[in-house]
Order: sequence, then structure tokens, then C-alpha cells
Amino acid sequence: MGDQGATDAGADLGAFLDSGLRLAGLPLEAELRPRVLMHLATALTMLELVAEFPLPDEAEPAPVYVP
Repeated sequence: MGDQGATDAGADLGAFLDSGLRLAGLPLEAELRPRVLMHLATALTMLELVAEFPLPDEAEPAPVYVP
């Protein structure tokens, strides 16, 4: 059952990639597709880590650094 979830996620990521390429009008060589999908999966993992990080309600954005 765990493999099916990974397969579904891979199919969803592939569909996401295909849609983005189609919207942007960009080609993607077939030999590069697995590498692009790997990087998208990595970015999604990083997003999940950041999105799941708990912040208190009183958290404020950092001030803008101006040298």
C-alpha cells in the first residue's frame, strides 16, 4: 500500500511538471525529466518542513536588513 502512495505522488508531480511546461511553453528533453522530477520532489519536501514548523501567534517577521 505504501508503494501506491509513492506512485500516486510521482504521477501527481509528473502531471504538475507537464502542466507547468505546457503553460510556460518550455520543452524538456526526455533524459532530463527524471532529474527535474527529483528536484521538484526535493523542493516539495523542503516546503513541507517549513510549512509544518510551528510558530506562535505573536511571531513577527524579521525587520528588513539594509546595509
